[in-house]
Amino acid sequence: MVKIETMKWAAKAVLAMSLATGLWAISPVSAKDDGNFDVFARVELRAVQSDLDFNEGDDVDSSGFGASGDVGAQWEPNEKTKVRVKIDASVFDYHDKSRDTRESIGGTIQLTHQVSEEIELRMRARRVENIAVLETLATADQSSADARLQWERGDDRIRLSAQYREREYDLSTPAKGHGYRLDAQYSRRLGSYHWIRLDLRHEEMDSKDSPRRSYRRSGARIKYSLPIAKRLRVRPSLEYREWKYDSRIARGDPDGSLREDSFVAPGVDIAWGRDSRGLYASASAEYRLRKSNDERYGDDAIRVGLRIGYRF
Repeated sequence: MVKIETMKWAAKAVLAMSLATGLWAISPVSAKDDGNFDVFARVELRAVQSDLDFNEGDDVDSSGFGASGDVGAQWEPNEKTKVRVKIDASVFDYHDKSRDTRESIGGTIQLTHQVSEEIELRMRARRVENIAVLETLATADQSSADARLQWERGDDRIRLSAQYREREYDLSTPAKGHGYRLDAQYSRRLGSYHWIRLDLRHEEMDSKDSPRRSYRRSGARIKYSLPIAKRLRVRPSLEYREWKYDSRIARGDPDGSLREDSFVAPGVDIAWGRDSRGLYASASAEYRLRKSNDERYGDDAIRVGLRIGYRF
């Protein structure tokens, strides 16, 4: 017998996909054929099975099923400049019935300019509602602005980016937070779909309204992509994260210290498809070796995920 919750999720998934594909389908054919103006869209289904029963950040780490879609347009007024506008929507139904289904919608405007043959500058503004965040099991609405500087020569690429974020938490007592995120990435291209990449990240969030939402988090990840067949590649990775809260006492800590968490996560994913338009799929698995001075959050955890989508 099909559960009512599953039927509700399926209906929401169809709605999200219909929104993206419908908007793409009604766009003018002449616009799609114009080299200076392009309309794009994407739909995706997602499944997660995880030993974790709490959030770890922007990615959905709790078990469940979801669907997402986006549609947008890109205009190139000249050879060096691109303007992109995008609307996206998603839904995620948690296995944990104590958590409500998360429905999110967002909008992005982005400007990219080729400063020189080797340097590219990108600026972006975004507003999104009902996202999953590290600092609360409730969702949050977020407004953000960021800039990214990219240097590329031959097979080497370096990206540096900075983002400012303001969040409004969906708590019983209204609360807001603000903070920044810094990213650095080095990528070395070895061939078609064959590369090695190092990512570094640091972020902070502060909330005077609700000090328990304030945190500091840093992380590093190295990932390698190896093509093993046409459009098929395997991508092992190793990631480290650590984070601290400004106003949360660690349960079970004999010194009564503030909560501090970290993990090391070896992982691997298998990806199929092209980075451009067409059908794509990926399956991932990672094992998180966790440490925490809070007795509730020190258990190791495995997480597996599956994505299937289509880019129009």
